[in-house]
Amino acid sequence: MFKRTALSAAVFTAALGTVAGSVNAASLEGAFFDDATVTGGIYNMTRQRDRRENIGGSYKENIYHSTMMANVDFSSGLINGMFGFDGGIFGTYDLWDSDSSQWSEFSLVDDNGKIENGVSVYKAALKFHLNNLRVRAGYIQPTGPGVLGVNWSFMPGTYRGAEAVYSNAGLTVAAMTADQYKNPWTYDMDDIKRKDGTKIDSVYSVGASYDFGNGINVLGGYGESRDFLELYKFKTSFDTEGLHLSYHFYGMDDKIGDSYVDGAPKNINNVFENLTYQHALVSRFNFNNWTIRAEATYTESEGTESNFAFRPTGYNGGFGKSAGAYEIWWDSRSDWNHNEEKAVFVGGWYDFQNGWNAGASFAYGWDGKSNDKTVDKKLVESAWNLDLGYTFQEGQLKGASIKAHYTEYDLKTSVKSWSNAFPNAFQDDRDIKLMFVMPISF
Repeated sequence: MFKRTALSAAVFTAALGTVAGSVNAASLEGAFFDDATVTGGIYNMTRQRDRRENIGGSYKENIYHSTMMANVDFSSGLINGMFGFDGGIFGTYDLWDSDSSQWSEFSLVDDNGKIENGVSVYKAALKFHLNNLRVRAGYIQPTGPGVLGVNWSFMPGTYRGAEAVYSNAGLTVAAMTADQYKNPWTYDMDDIKRKDGTKIDSVYSVGASYDFGNGINVLGGYGESRDFLELYKFKTSFDTEGLHLSYHFYGMDDKIGDSYVDGAPKNINNVFENLTYQHALVSRFNFNNWTIRAEATYTESEGTESNFAFRPTGYNGGFGKSAGAYEIWWDSRSDWNHNEEKAVFVGGWYDFQNGWNAGASFAYGWDGKSNDKTVDKKLVESAWNLDLGYTFQEGQLKGASIKAHYTEYDLKTSVKSWSNAFPNAFQDDRDIKLMFVMPISF
């Protein structure tokens, strides 16, 4: 999409010109700029990840890099209380990296998958507000309830599309459509594609949520990638002081039919045998200085994929080529999403109230079933994590934070990485991440 700073600036200029062309200069000098906000940040991700070369083998460098990132966001005021523009731009610079670090999902890469430091626009949208209705069109991220989401580094991915969100008295209704997507580690927008690489003309999402005002909230969403996948989401949650409880259901089905005929794959786009889905239970407790999390998932994903990835392109529709509105995040390396896998996550974190915080967590998954009928073994995996963080309390860095995260991942089943038996499983990992975040307001 936007590979150079000059071209990025031209996009903003053209978008601003579109708004300016419909109003007089006094209007722009008034609400458009006077009520505008400009924010941003400076970030660093330094990572050292090692992985076993083979079953029981030695560890080998997998991803080594240190990447700087900075962003600037502009959100205009509203002309006549209705019209405005939002934009966002970010750039990355690799301080050092290895030959594998193009897969870090933080460094910007070129069309050949090679690291190329530079600048990219990730938000450029006209907006329209009328009473309780909010409409945006251009390069956007989903904001309302539904089934579409984005990939994240420090910055989000981007859809080319439009979204309308209506909110009133606890009810929020949203609809969104898009025809292209860009993840946050590539420059260019790209067509959304099926697994066989053919173009999907459009994806859409509709959803609604209702807040009952007593701590109970319900959300439902449905979406579709044309002639490929259907997506479903349901969530109900209860929140009170110090307690969060929620149940999530994520479902997907293809538009073609059964995945197999006489035991053989029928069509590359027939990715699911039946409805594939995941149940998730989430709990979070806050008391004194402690935060405790306990979560569990169960996955059914029968078909040619053997695992569940909630997004309109389906698994292997292209690395990071779309994303769904999926909320489960354990930061424990695996996706914990193989067919018939049960998984649990528990962790505790302590806030020392002087800027320091620390914690530990553990994830365990078992009973993963291969969709390769010749494989009898079940997948078992585990990971434990350590966290240490500090938020600066004063001085020029006040509000900035630094966090260290360590994961020790253990694939307990004797299969190779990315095997036919379990395509989303990989060998043991040791992962160290050091993250720096400094928000800025202009």
